[in-house]
Amino acid sequence: MQRALARATLVLAACFASHAAFADPTPKQQNGISYVNGGVGEEEQSAMRAQRADYNLLLTFATKQSGAYRSDVQLDIMDTKGNTLLSAANSGPMFYAKLPAGTYRISAAAEGKVFKRSVRIGAAPKEMTLHWENDKPDDPGLQE
Repeated sequence: MQRALARATLVLAACFASHAAFADPTPKQQNGISYVNGGVGEEEQSAMRAQRADYNLLLTFATKQSGAYRSDVQLDIMDTKGNTLLSAANSGPMFYAKLPAGTYRISAAAEGKVFKRSVRIGAAPKEMTLHWENDKPDDPGLQE
């Protein structure tokens, strides 16, 4: 009986630990760029929003018709020469990055549709939402 109770306690502790990990997206780095990815569920969205002041590129991925968030996006951020600075699979629905001032190309792909955007990062944070329905995938021009 005590063994069963001890096992149950360990299983519950593991569940709470994994839930806490999902509710607190951990910042990562790639090629010197800090980023955080997540936003699945209300707790994780709150945790992401609490970190937004630390980042200057704020991306959200969604489906326009239903409003449902997407968390299956292949995201690539490149410099103006086309060099990939950051590549992240299964991104979303919220993705925040801290980039040096400059101009970048963003490529976000899911369901066979690839969005390409140019964005200039300066002093103020840049926020973009990409919708997978009724949103043109081609670059509409530099987003300032």
